[in-house]
Amino acid sequence: MNLSKSKFIAAVIAVSIILPLASVVYAQPQTGLTLPGANTNITTVSGMVDILRGIVRWVYVIFFIIAVLFIIFAAFTYLTAGGDPEKTNKAKNQLIYAAVAIAVALLAVGFQSIVSNFLAAPTAGV
Repeated sequence: MNLSKSKFIAAVIAVSIILPLASVVYAQPQTGLTLPGANTNITTVSGMVDILRGIVRWVYVIFFIIAVLFIIFAAFTYLTAGGDPEKTNKAKNQLIYAAVAIAVALLAVGFQSIVSNFLAAPTAGV
């Protein structure tokens, strides 16, 4: 195994370990959140927004689990390529697509806070 292949494998393993840990570190505890489909009486718009946020959080977590699985699958494809240029290019493309998908998901989740920061009224002390 040459040096570049071992660097690639180390990078894939590091990303596969760090991404789920980052999600756990930045997770915020939620109070009063119920699962979609539970017996809830939605009486306000904010109640509906809370349920939609819960759904988005679950989809977000599931998305990252699937993305990590795709990264692991790309690493497996790369390792079993046996030097075949077609299979190594396929594995590299899978890894690039997974990284782009993760970047888009992070931007999508952060988009709400970016827009709310721009639209929020400035504070008096700043």
